[in-house]
Amino acid sequence: MRAEWNNGNVAFREVCVKKLTAMFRNDPVRKKFVISLGLDRGISLAECFRRLDTLQNMKPGLLCVDRTWGVGMVKKVDAFYERVTIDFSRKMGHEMSFAYASETLQLVDDAHLLARKYRDAVALASLAETEAAELVRIALRSYGPLPVARLQEILSDGIIKPDGWKTFWDSARKALKTDPLVIIPAKRNEPISLLDKAKAYDSSWFAQLAAERTAEGVFARLESLSDNAKPADLDAASLRIVGERLAFLMKGFGDKDMSIRVQIVVLARQWTVSLEHVNWEREAGMLVEPAMFMAAAQAITSKRLDAMLKLLVDYNSARLYETITESIPAMTMNVLNSCVGFMLDQGQDSACSAVFKELVGMRKAGVEVLFWLARRPDRLESWGLGTTGDLAFQILLSLEKTYNGERLRAANQLCELVQQREWLEAASHSMNEVQRTSFVRYLYAAMGKLPVDTSAMIGRMVRVYPQLAEILVSKRNEAAEATAPKGGLTSWRSYRQRQKLLEKIVNEDIPKNSRDIGVARSYGDLRENFEYKAAKEQQGILMRRSGELDQDLSTVRGTDFSSVPVEVAGMGSSVTLQMADGHTEQHHILGEWDQDTEMKIISCSSRMGKVLAGHRAGDELLVPGDQGDVLCKIIEVSSLPEAVIIWTREG
Repeated sequence: MRAEWNNGNVAFREVCVKKLTAMFRNDPVRKKFVISLGLDRGISLAECFRRLDTLQNMKPGLLCVDRTWGVGMVKKVDAFYERVTIDFSRKMGHEMSFAYASETLQLVDDAHLLARKYRDAVALASLAETEAAELVRIALRSYGPLPVARLQEILSDGIIKPDGWKTFWDSARKALKTDPLVIIPAKRNEPISLLDKAKAYDSSWFAQLAAERTAEGVFARLESLSDNAKPADLDAASLRIVGERLAFLMKGFGDKDMSIRVQIVVLARQWTVSLEHVNWEREAGMLVEPAMFMAAAQAITSKRLDAMLKLLVDYNSARLYETITESIPAMTMNVLNSCVGFMLDQGQDSACSAVFKELVGMRKAGVEVLFWLARRPDRLESWGLGTTGDLAFQILLSLEKTYNGERLRAANQLCELVQQREWLEAASHSMNEVQRTSFVRYLYAAMGKLPVDTSAMIGRMVRVYPQLAEILVSKRNEAAEATAPKGGLTSWRSYRQRQKLLEKIVNEDIPKNSRDIGVARSYGDLRENFEYKAAKEQQGILMRRSGELDQDLSTVRGTDFSSVPVEVAGMGSSVTLQMADGHTEQHHILGEWDQDTEMKIISCSSRMGKVLAGHRAGDELLVPGDQGDVLCKIIEVSSLPEAVIIWTREG
């Protein structure tokens, strides 16, 4: 305390130095400590005394912690050289000056988590499996209050395997919830605390509740009270304070925040608050009506929604069931999961079945309902809604629409599900041959129009049912015959090159991109997720490119040009030109995608190919040159040489 008062007092610092020097005049080690504290360097007095305490307690055999080197054991304290020698696990015999050691080292006793880890890490790991809650208590005693994230960081460092955290924490939390000495806050980012003695819900505690002015504070206190007491345990005065606080919140926040309003009503019913404070019966009567119910359900978390449903089913179960079934088509994914799950738990299977049957039968099911059913094929069968294959057709139709907000999120989840190999194979198995054929034709026709990788989906189905490949061939031939422009030819070489490029995009690039999207999605918030945005942009590029290549291959046919007549210059001919300066040039005109400078092969779609087309030997004309158009004369129009014919067939 005196150090805080006199922190800026230079004279007091000098007094401290003199007193400490006099105190340690017969102790050479501690005399060196005084020089290393930083009393003459402007360091706060409180920090100087902390450093002195660290140095005085530093003895061989004690454990200490350094930010860089971790846990180590003090080996030697050398007053002559003013150094401490420490054996760290990563660096034995590490030396530190008194000044640096006092600043960075923290001494730990044998009960500290780090000391136990240093001496017997195996025993500590075993404790994590047998007594998870006790390991958390050790961490709290060692470090003080800790948020869950920091606790996970500490325990995952060599004690708990990272992939085992969820199992460990579920076990520990369940046990700690019943421990009156452990305070687990409602919010994950707030620290877990370990009390010296059990928290008493006495008049002092209720006085603090009565003084609470924030919704967050009142709710946190009442949640803590709920874990340790029931309404019957409280006297009239305590219950009145609970009612007054909830009435205060209802007046201040009830009309502004639906989430707070619902919480107030649930707590008022839980603690049997007087209706003069919070008329929870009137509020329940409004919440059980569809408009108010949906506004509340979409504003609160799934946990709060479960509590609201329990309240409303006690108030008016028949009306609640009607409201839920009426509201199912408009529910977001989270609300639908909670409400339908609640209805099934309440034995309202037939009511849910009737709603889903109407939505699916009338083709009115939204992406949320379709996603819910797609994940529960057993319900499809038991409710008589058809097969997974039947549902697949409706899903593709629904994905043709444009969505935003929460509905877009549900549509994205549905897209990911239908592209999964296991789900698609299950859907395919439930289809008959005609349905599978129709489904593949639909995917083929919708290529590039749906937010799914239709090429990959077709590929997965063809691997299971190879006969479906015939459909693709016939579809491409039909498209080629119907849409191929006159002269839509290219060499077999160029045709196969584009085929290989399409196969690479469909079989390698697009699946890799899908995996990249999945990894990026796991990083969290998609709005600020650069990796996710980049992967989605790449997905669009790949989908467009695969569509373009597929269209090209369906409209252009392969040939070797060996049987093309050569009465005039054009595709499948060789043309010899005599230029104005007397030299000659030869060009071999092939198909749409053909070009090879060394072989003198040009495309019929190139400017030179178009200029030469239709001309005969003896014609004079202007052709493209390096410096602009130049005059030349066609000497000869002939068939392609054998070397060029061979070139068209290779590759």
